[in-house]
Amino acid sequence: MKMTLSLFTLSFSFICLSQQIAITLDDAPFGYSAGMSDDKRVEAVDRILVALKKYKVDATFLVTSGNITAGNQIILDRIKTAGHQLGNHTHRHFNLNNVSAARYIADIDSCKLLAGKWFNSNYFRYSMLRRGDTRAKRDSVYAHLKAKDYTIAPVSMDNNEWIYNRDYSRVLAKEDQENMDRIGEEYLKHMQEIATNYQKMSEELMGREVSHILLIHANPINADYLDHLLSWFKKEGWKFITLDEAMEDQVYRIPTDSVYLRGASVLDIIKRERSN
Repeated sequence: MKMTLSLFTLSFSFICLSQQIAITLDDAPFGYSAGMSDDKRVEAVDRILVALKKYKVDATFLVTSGNITAGNQIILDRIKTAGHQLGNHTHRHFNLNNVSAARYIADIDSCKLLAGKWFNSNYFRYSMLRRGDTRAKRDSVYAHLKAKDYTIAPVSMDNNEWIYNRDYSRVLAKEDQENMDRIGEEYLKHMQEIATNYQKMSEELMGREVSHILLIHANPINADYLDHLLSWFKKEGWKFITLDEAMEDQVYRIPTDSVYLRGASVLDIIKRERSN
């Protein structure tokens, strides 16, 4: 009986440890917010930082330097002081499919010039996860990133959070609490479904649970609902890890060669390539 109990305990522990997730937030200092004042944006990110601290999450924020203003740059100071990583997410958030490689590369460099004093990591994430509509464009930008010693920050759990935030921001601006509550609940349900679906995809593709990387944004809906989201992950047995730790998973080293017009998670890309 003791041996059976011990084996069960070890098995359960392994399952829990396999549910690992790194939290990354794009568009720092603050993303789409429907005319919110800089003071309100600072307050909103303070709530995000409180939630991260509550659940002992060491997050990575990807900075879009075009979002920096004289009134909100203090956000980046507070993120850094709180011990989180900051990296490059371009200056103007171009869709690489719609601009030249040279223009996109200049935008990466502009972000480093304008926000580099806050960077404490070499992470870079493509805006909209778009890596270019041709191999030549993709390879040109990638070569620049490699030359500048950037590490691409991938995603395993992509989602439609930005749509919920767009709608949430609009009703927030009207102080429409009823619809804020409705959209917030719908957002949490969506994220729970996303996590469950990518867990299943991981098992199907890799035969195991990968160390997941979640893409969300520094924005109004997470200012109000990140605490709820992190609470759900914790209750479901997830362990919060850093992006550095997640990147040790071999899934992020699997070579891919296809060119995709849409951004996608690593798991989505692997699934597409294996089905071709």
